Amino acid sequence: MNARSHLAPAGAAAPHGRLPMAALVALACSTFISVTIEMLPTGLMHRMAPDLGVSNAAIGMLMTVFAFTVVISSTPITHLTRRLPRHTVLVVVLTIFAIGSIGTALAPTYELVVVTRILTGLAHGVFWAVVASYTSLIAPREQLTKAISITLGGGSAAYVLGVPIGTFLGDALGWRMAFGGLAVLALLVAVTLWLLLPRVDHLALQQARTAPQQVQQPAIELELQPAPTGPIAIQTEYGTGTVEPSPASGARAEPAQSLARVAMICVLTFTIMLAQYAAYSYISPFVIDEIGIGAGVLAFVLFGYGIASALGTLLTGMLFQERRTTGFLITFALMFGGVAILAFAPPTWLAIAALVVWGIGMGFMPPLLQTTLLLVAPRRLRDVSSALYTSGFNLGIGSGALVGGWILEGLGLGYIMPFFLVVIAIGFAGWASVMVRRRRAVARGTAIG
Repeated sequence: MNARSHLAPAGAAAPHGRLPMAALVALACSTFISVTIEMLPTGLMHRMAPDLGVSNAAIGMLMTVFAFTVVISSTPITHLTRRLPRHTVLVVVLTIFAIGSIGTALAPTYELVVVTRILTGLAHGVFWAVVASYTSLIAPREQLTKAISITLGGGSAAYVLGVPIGTFLGDALGWRMAFGGLAVLALLVAVTLWLLLPRVDHLALQQARTAPQQVQQPAIELELQPAPTGPIAIQTEYGTGTVEPSPASGARAEPAQSLARVAMICVLTFTIMLAQYAAYSYISPFVIDEIGIGAGVLAFVLFGYGIASALGTLLTGMLFQERRTTGFLITFALMFGGVAILAFAPPTWLAIAALVVWGIGMGFMPPLLQTTLLLVAPRRLRDVSSALYTSGFNLGIGSGALVGGWILEGLGLGYIMPFFLVVIAIGFAGWASVMVRRRRAVARGTAIG
């Protein structure tokens, strides 16, 4: 008996057409913990800075240190852990989250807090590289967008509940107690994952999915990486090429799989996150100073944004399961439209409505990006592809916060939203140009990427 003989083949955990809801909810809890750990310093900045004897800007740098740690480490660590069982990796990562949070709570100096943020950043990168690919292993392919939406819903909930509750605890009991409480929650979620996650052998899946094409269709080679089922050339909304038809419909085709397309998604992700966090990192002073909303109601305004974002994430699978192109068009329109209204410093009621529109759009975007990534990534490179996506995501977060700070100091708050609009327009133009090229390739009967 080998070391993996007790594991079920990938895909066996979910009967055809059914979602493994218990496992997906547990994964959502883990994304909730991960995002709360990443974002909590923004809510506790006013408590952490005086206690540690540093400026607010220094506490803000904890976000950049965290994000850039993820960028640097996620791909190599994911590669090193590629043969370990996915459920075990997730449990270990949540345990490291708990250890890092306890370390932050107990750290007597700012320098040691930075060290604990680096530790949690190392775990964060591996977590996001694995969690999406693991979701794709336990969910039916035809319901992948719904499964990803549920998993990522925990991240949206972190903005709605995690950071506000952590801030409340920090104000009531001290910021160290907030991180201590988060550590306890992380341990509880780690235990939950150990109990509920299906034991899926991702390595056996790679071998099983590549074997049929070697026997049944030895003469067909359309990509450098073999398709997991018999490859066929078929027209899709993404173009023509090596695709994998949906097992549910028999006619539904998915985009060709290649690392070139993974790279396109990662670049698009970086661009969108650059725009998002250049603006959202400084939304509080913008809303107070430019819009004129009082500081006393700021928390409720941001809570509304978080609710809208969470709603968008949860509805993505329902609305765009079979219409991802339409989903991207609507998402870009909502994000651009909402921020365009804010850029003109509208009346309070219109500004709040614009924030909600922006939040819904931003809620749609991550599941659409993540689902598309999983569909275009060669199956045996999904973990590495997810790591590259995580790096692009966090590089965008860190760079956005830095660029937004430069704009704030050099030009003023009024230029942050226009910067967002320019970068989002560039991202949309790049995405649209790729889609147009693929449509033309379909007409010519050739493949792109």
